[in-house]
Amino acid sequence: MTSAKTDVKSSDDPQWEIKPMPDPPPVTLRGIIKWCGPAVILGTLSVGGFEAYHAGYVSAQQLTGIYWLYLVSCFAQLFLNNEIARYGIATGETVMQGFYKLKPKRFWTWFTAIFVFIQQAWPAWITGAAAGAAALMGFGTWEQWSVVALALVFILFAASPFVYKSLEYLMYAAFIAANLGITIFTILMAPPEAFVKVATDWMSFGLIPAGITVAAIGPFLNQPAGGFWNFWHTYWVREKGMGMSAYMGRVTGLAFKPEEIRRSGYIFDTNDPKELKKFSQWMKVNGITMLLFFIILGGIWFTYVISVAGYTAAAYYGLKVPSGWKIAVVIAEIFGKVWGPIVYSLFGIVIIAALFDSQFSVYDGIARQWADTLYLELPEKTARRPYRFWYFVMLAIIVVWGICAIPLGTPYAIWLAVNWLGNLAHAYVTLGVLYLNYKLLPKPIRPKWYHILVNVVWSIVCIAYFIIWTVYQPPWAS
Repeated sequence: MTSAKTDVKSSDDPQWEIKPMPDPPPVTLRGIIKWCGPAVILGTLSVGGFEAYHAGYVSAQQLTGIYWLYLVSCFAQLFLNNEIARYGIATGETVMQGFYKLKPKRFWTWFTAIFVFIQQAWPAWITGAAAGAAALMGFGTWEQWSVVALALVFILFAASPFVYKSLEYLMYAAFIAANLGITIFTILMAPPEAFVKVATDWMSFGLIPAGITVAAIGPFLNQPAGGFWNFWHTYWVREKGMGMSAYMGRVTGLAFKPEEIRRSGYIFDTNDPKELKKFSQWMKVNGITMLLFFIILGGIWFTYVISVAGYTAAAYYGLKVPSGWKIAVVIAEIFGKVWGPIVYSLFGIVIIAALFDSQFSVYDGIARQWADTLYLELPEKTARRPYRFWYFVMLAIIVVWGICAIPLGTPYAIWLAVNWLGNLAHAYVTLGVLYLNYKLLPKPIRPKWYHILVNVVWSIVCIAYFIIWTVYQPPWAS
């Protein structure tokens, strides 16, 4: 095998071996459905904290004119995930493996792993689901429900033949249940004029509604995913086997034979037009699945119907809608009064599912980032065990930490602090991935100028707002 020439002068690793690019699927409905898993996981993540905690509350305050900002953020995140997928499809490596090759050595991987733990390793989503479950089901405390739910994260993944497969199937079910459920319930609840009013407000580009706070605007800038949630797309692209990732190996459950996860990937011949065409086809499949399942269905549609539900609860039913997980309880009470206790419980289950599934993806992503870091930075020590071992060690640590962190604050307070730091995390991830792709990838497959422009502009916006939020309404002062 020959080696590919790159601009990498900062890495001690050998240059990538050239292997043929695996054949991409056709851009047909069947091909899209078969390869939509990574996008569905991100789309289900976007059916999570913001929608269940924040969107209904903001809409109930008659502030739906701010949702144009959500649409802009969706557009920017599509460009970010295009760059995250680019590196994985081209090399088979994760972004973290790419960071390892950059100077200064030992900085990018360790800093990223520490940053993600500080910002994301909080039980902000599953505790919200647990709080809602305790209130809606009428037994147990939210703390008790949280412990059981967090333990299930480890148990389910440990019992899986392939961790990614179980995550993908769980996200498929949650994606369908949450989207169909909230759509049906909102149609039953809201009059047609409410849908029209909210849709019109969503298109009020440039409007900052009177009375909205700095903290209320902040979470809109890193939705529907944001920062490290986007980053984890790199792992699901690898596990799905998209492009050169087909050569890299997968994480299996503890009861099954471990697969080798390569420390370094491959590259295809970027001077071969046929290989470039296959790469472009893989990128197109990723882009279409991301647009449909992550942006349109998981992001825009679900958030829109939740915003209609929150607006209707206040404007038509006269209810005072609180922030945080109690939104679900208030809206469920509307259904209980109009349609009876069965519909009350069904709606509660839908919202709980929307929060519950997020924690699975969050903890999977954090565990993979730390496993990558240990595997790359400490090869002499970690080589004695398969990659799978370090993944589950980190998953166990995160779950235990999550259980210990439950008493530290209410789910909404934790979630808001995560979003505050998320603006900075989003800018860091975006700029890091852009630098990685421009520095390491051969010229024919580097990002185009307009990809760079959109990502850099949104990074500047996120950094600027992080500073504004910190100065004028920091989470610790709320």
